[in-house]
Amino acid sequence: MGKGKECYFCGYFSKVTCLPERSCSNLYKCAYCGTYILDNQGFDILRKDENKFKMACVLNERRLKGFRGIALDDETKEGDLVCGFPRISVGELLEQFPQTAGETLNRILLNLSRLALRPFSEISFNFSRNRDNLYLFTKNSNECMTVLDELSEQGLIRDRNSTMEAFRKTLTWRSWEIIDNLKNSAIESKRAFVAMWFDDCMNDYYENGIKKAIEDAGYWPIRIDLKEFNDKICDQITAEIKRCKFLVSDFCGQRGGVYFEAGFAKGLGKPTIFTVKKDDVKDLHFDTRQYNHIVYDSSEDLRKQLYNRICATII
Repeated sequence: MGKGKECYFCGYFSKVTCLPERSCSNLYKCAYCGTYILDNQGFDILRKDENKFKMACVLNERRLKGFRGIALDDETKEGDLVCGFPRISVGELLEQFPQTAGETLNRILLNLSRLALRPFSEISFNFSRNRDNLYLFTKNSNECMTVLDELSEQGLIRDRNSTMEAFRKTLTWRSWEIIDNLKNSAIESKRAFVAMWFDDCMNDYYENGIKKAIEDAGYWPIRIDLKEFNDKICDQITAEIKRCKFLVSDFCGQRGGVYFEAGFAKGLGKPTIFTVKKDDVKDLHFDTRQYNHIVYDSSEDLRKQLYNRICATII
């Protein structure tokens, strides 16, 4: 049964449930960090306050994006779910904390846009009692005020009847232009391009494996043969790959087009996930064998492994 307890990362009041099937783990449900499973012993890397703060910011951002819960582990383990949640490496999550000022600014604006009910609607912050500082990747109220002052100086936010307890802001036209550009770019794209053999024998692997994994992870699968368009197919393919966040390439059937599309995506620096049926591993071309393929033997196996890989490597 769930009890009231502090979130391990942000310290906010959370619902914590001991998992009977995993007596050494707890399921946390936090209004900021979302849903996650954590071993009672914790991890050495998370004993540092700095890493707890970074993890809280990353988990809060994942929650805002609508991502599902995760089970924290010392490594990402594909195909191994805990209560339906993928095992994701703590180290990989910590690496998702913004590294530069420009990246921090972009992700702050995107976080604020997710808090707004609609463009130009009011956004309210409470830094004294809540953990709203996590939206700004800041540790305390002083850092929050510094960031808000800078956003105001740059013409990115406006004040709306703030009080000592609550700060009310709106994003300016300039901010929404930046946000729209970010959302239309591959950086914030929700599109996942699927390159595969378009044969009836692959229908189950697509519908119940690839498609379901991508949708469960919060993205939209784009398969070129299922779209209507007027351009030449090669133009449409390159355009869609440029727009996508990442690519899933399945090499069953050894289709030349899949190799081309995977190579094109890799050349653009797009994250590319390689998949192949167990029976087809022997037929892989020598120039792609060195890549880490998801090897599956059923559509359900493919769904689990692909879902975990997306959750672990795509942000």
